[in-house]
Amino acid sequence: MRCFDTHFNRWDSTRAAAILAVLLGTPSVLFAAEEEPAAPVYGLDTVVVTATRTHLAEKKVPMSTTVVSSDDMRKTGVYNVRDALKTVPGLNVLEAGMTGNMVSIRGMGTASTLILVDGRRMAGEDSGSTMNVYELNRINVDEVDRIEVIRGAGAAVYGSDAMGGVINIITKKDKPAGGYIGTRTGSREKSVYGGLSTGRVGKLDMNVNYNLTDVRESNSDGDSNMFGPKRYFDVNGTWHFTEDSGLAFGASFLKEQSREYTAGDPSASSAAARYDMTEWFDNNRSDYYLKYFGRDAKNDYEFQTYYNRLGKESRKRIPQAWQDFDHVKYGTLVVEGKNTYRPDTHHALTYGLEYRHQEVAGTRLADGAEKVRQERYLGMTKDYSSADLSSYAGYLQDEWQITPKLFFVPGIRWDHHSSFGAEFSPRAGLTYELSRNARVKTNYGYGYRAPSVFELYSHMDRNMGRMQVQVWGNKDLQAEESRNFDIGVEAERGKAAGKLTYFHNKIDNLINARFVGRFGRAVRYLYYNIDKASMDGVEAEFSYRFGKHWDLNANYTYLDARDKATDEQLEGHARNTATAALTWTDAGKAPWTATLYTTLYDRFKNGEDQYYTWSTTNFVLGKDINRQLHVYAGVDNLFNKTFGEDDDYSIYGRTWRAGLEYRF
Repeated sequence: MRCFDTHFNRWDSTRAAAILAVLLGTPSVLFAAEEEPAAPVYGLDTVVVTATRTHLAEKKVPMSTTVVSSDDMRKTGVYNVRDALKTVPGLNVLEAGMTGNMVSIRGMGTASTLILVDGRRMAGEDSGSTMNVYELNRINVDEVDRIEVIRGAGAAVYGSDAMGGVINIITKKDKPAGGYIGTRTGSREKSVYGGLSTGRVGKLDMNVNYNLTDVRESNSDGDSNMFGPKRYFDVNGTWHFTEDSGLAFGASFLKEQSREYTAGDPSASSAAARYDMTEWFDNNRSDYYLKYFGRDAKNDYEFQTYYNRLGKESRKRIPQAWQDFDHVKYGTLVVEGKNTYRPDTHHALTYGLEYRHQEVAGTRLADGAEKVRQERYLGMTKDYSSADLSSYAGYLQDEWQITPKLFFVPGIRWDHHSSFGAEFSPRAGLTYELSRNARVKTNYGYGYRAPSVFELYSHMDRNMGRMQVQVWGNKDLQAEESRNFDIGVEAERGKAAGKLTYFHNKIDNLINARFVGRFGRAVRYLYYNIDKASMDGVEAEFSYRFGKHWDLNANYTYLDARDKATDEQLEGHARNTATAALTWTDAGKAPWTATLYTTLYDRFKNGEDQYYTWSTTNFVLGKDINRQLHVYAGVDNLFNKTFGEDDDYSIYGRTWRAGLEYRF
């Protein structure tokens, strides 16, 4: 059991005071006069739901929040959700080689970010190196209404896995009768997609969406990416009992069929590694949910249950024979209820209960878990076992308007996990209005991440590329713990808007995989807890509208992420990241739009302790032919930045994209 502790008494109080002085001493251009009208172009009246699990204006939310709208995604012609998030400050979604991508908020690591779809967790990979790596590419971007990114501890309302932050992908609902159909193509993939909505027919409205994508092969010296078809289909709807209550339901299905080539090494000592290899991947995920919702004069409530399952099968072959296979299943079942009660105009109390059950079974656990049996496939045999984890939780939060200028959001959550017991997660956020168009925000929170099934019970032994990799779980792992603090100022004046935020994160019991040694051609790793890591940084954002034709948006993140035991920079992060985007429109009834944006990564550290600095420039041109038809074309990495053969890091070179969409 833990609550707010004395950690920040040990933090450098002089540095904290200096940061606060800098923030409050920001030039007066940021602090608009009381009578200065706000600039609506920057969406500061946007209502968000993720930060507090209630509907609240973005400028009032104490937590650092970024919203990416469907209009933003349409202007840049994004391929997928990862593509839509790559310019969000403080968020690292750099692609991990040619297989997936990182999802790291403020340096907290891929496993410390909670990804939700309409507030629901999705079954997925659960090792420290694969958690969330593929998730953003599995979501149908064409039905996304907006994406809300919350930076900072979210455990007080969401529990485990949210200690770095939350990405909530919110899909389109209550659509009018009609539909859409589109296609996109480019260097990396091609797809056709569409959907149909009935609108309100009596008490029922229904929506159907589909996406058929083929990821193109990209090959470098015989080694390829994971390429092949992906198929997505979903149906959802709402039965409205009254205008204030109803039953929402839905189901979605995803099928991925991929291949990957690995070139053999004729000089390898192992015979298996000397031959070219092909690996096939077949992944299937299904998701089902049912939610009752309602509201009255003082309450806004919902009761929800959902279940989703991901099944993965892979097989690997050299020319002479089958070499390896892997079967694994992940399942997540959640039952939860939540209510927001408004006793008066000064308070909004949100409270809820949640039960969650996770199950994992497969050859990756081998004989490390329970119900061990033999799995036979294509003439090969492996051990197969299963394990599950359960948790139940309750939380309470108050949105307290203390004065007309001071807004306070305290919250606390209690979780009980079957793997390590009980945990309290407190958080407090405060927004103080300096004027109508300027405010200071600060937050402090405690977060945690429970060890996953894989980290506890894994006994994986797989041929991966030219290597045999063994990863052993550790049943004695402790939960990761984090303390998060941030303070920032944001303001609008006329055509300009800006934000400046300082953040400090500290992690105890960080879960990592330690190299144990070599056993023949096998390399073995064991999960363990390391002592401490810390992340300090600054996020800055600036927007300016020159007129009805031109907009400028820029952001910068400084991140100092360190292992406290060695004082070395953590791998997988850049010290400095900056993005600048210039957008033009002719402001016509069927407008042309053009966006040019550049992203800089400075002192990025890879897994081989090497540092890289690079930038990429992208350009997208779009045109509304009429109210129904939109077309676009663009080029990513315009100047074809790549790395050499001797580098241990790679990015895609110049690629192109184009597409069209028709709505009816």
